Order: sequence, then C-alpha cells, then structure tokens
Amino acid sequence: MHTEHPLLSKELIRQLENEIPTLTLEIRALYQKLDQKLNLKGALVPITFGFETETLGSYTPAGEGIEEQFHFSLLFAGYMDAVKITREDRTDLFLHEYAHYMQYNMEIPKEHTWKPGKHGSAWKYCCSLIGAAPSEYYRFNKGREKHDYKKELRNPWSDPNAALRDIRRREREYQNSRNNTVRFSVGDVITHPDFGEGTVTDVTRLESSVRLTIQFADRIRKIDQKWLLRSAYKKPQ
Repeated sequence: MHTEHPLLSKELIRQLENEIPTLTLEIRALYQKLDQKLNLKGALVPITFGFETETLGSYTPAGEGIEEQFHFSLLFAGYMDAVKITREDRTDLFLHEYAHYMQYNMEIPKEHTWKPGKHGSAWKYCCSLIGAAPSEYYRFNKGREKHDYKKELRNPWSDPNAALRDIRRREREYQNSRNNTVRFSVGDVITHPDFGEGTVTDVTRLESSVRLTIQFADRIRKIDQKWLLRSAYKKPQ
C-alpha cells in the first residue's frame, strides 16, 4: 500500500502504513473477544485503512457487488497520532463500528427498534452490550466517560425498564454459556486439596454449569467444573 496524500508527507504516510499489521491484530483481538461474548464473527470481516480526514471509521455490510468490511482512517486510528486521540477513544472508535456490524448480524429485540436510523435505538442497544459510547459523532475523551445507557435506551412510549432487563438477561445468558463450556475431558487427571489426585470419568453439561464425575482413591465424587477452574487445582499441564 503506497498512497499519496496532498496534505501528508511521504514519510508520515510510510510510518502510518507500517502500523497497519499491528493495528489489524489489535482490532481483531478486540473483535474476537466480542465475538465470543455475542456468538458473532466480526473478527473475520476484512479490515482496510485509509487517510480520510473527515471520517474516522465505518462498517460496510455485504451487498450486491459490495464487500463487507471495516474501514479506519490511519490519521485517527494510527499510533503516530497524526490527529491526537486517547487510547480509550481509539478503542471506542473500534467499538462504535463493531456496534454497526452487530446491527446487521444479530437479532435486535423489538423493543429496541422504536427509533430508526443508522444511529437509532438498535445501534444504541448494540453499544450498550459492548460498552461503546452511544454517540453519533466523535467527541474527545468520550471513551473515558461512563455512559447512561438507561437514558439512551429509554423508549418514551414504552416501559423504561425493558432495556435494562434485556441487558441483564443477555448478561445471564452469557455467564451461563461461559459456565457450561466444557473444559475437561474423560481421562483428564486433576488434583484436589482434600481428596488428592483423581481421574475424570464422566462429563455432564448442564444448563448453567458442567458437572464432572471424578474417581479419587477413596471413592467417586461429583464436582462442579466452575470450582476447579476458580481454584489452583486444575489438570496438570
């Protein structure tokens, strides 16, 4: 990528372009964490960069003859700080565009579709799930602020508590999905502070947990996987 820009020196352009591999890894790492939380695939979407002065970033959904992509201006996203923004604001820029991706790739509850538009209630709902600033325009230090999602998500024509209840429901679902992800296999050897070494003989996945059946020296015991993961008594590496 070798680009000319009427307002930028060739050396600055070169330095900014050299940041693309690191920036791409940083953005993908952030999106991978969000993907795991929301069961999406945003980290697989192509990421491109440019030198726009009016646009910080954008998300383009796939369409007829149009490739899905995230796009960011190196003048704002780059570490060279051609336009100085904080690390928190840079992260919020990436979250802002991921929230747009969410709009097109996940089901939005009906109660959050009351205000249409690119930055309407559906987008603000997506922002609330990932901690993005629910602001249509970039503002300095917005990434450091605490956001009043309750106020932003309130539908003046419906129950104002519906949004918070839905957020809590999603948080519970996410926590349950983490707790019932199987981390051990039959045959794994673990150690216990009181019972000593044991071998996993059965793994049962429940709605919000995983129950392990373990053969210790004295007898068979059933232990919640979550307890083992929280303690220091995990399977040997």
